[in-house]
Amino acid sequence: MMDIEEAKQILSDNFDPDKDNTFTYIMYEKSRFPKEQFWQVYESIECLVKNKVFSRELAEQVTYCYDRFLKEIIYHLDGGGIHILRDLPDNFYAYMERFDDIKLRFYRGSCELSDESSFELERYG
Repeated sequence: MMDIEEAKQILSDNFDPDKDNTFTYIMYEKSRFPKEQFWQVYESIECLVKNKVFSRELAEQVTYCYDRFLKEIIYHLDGGGIHILRDLPDNFYAYMERFDDIKLRFYRGSCELSDESSFELERYG
């Protein structure tokens, strides 16, 4: 189980453009969709939601991760061939659904999480 400090560190690392082996870095610099790092970011936000932890700094970090995620998918789908994400799953929209949900719960300060059965994407899928 992830603790609050670990969750904060994961988001902070992803906010740092020079920190390698993070979700945002791998998508941008390595042009890959890293599932393992996606789940790290997801679970870090989930931990903050469960523990009702919110700050402007964390909100900026969550927003950055979400924006980077969406931009990289948009660039990939653009079709111009300039930026292609290797390993992007066919069901990438299901990852978007997961990220959308946890992001909204974070901003709303809701400590209730969505029922896992409501998602098409199973955890670690």
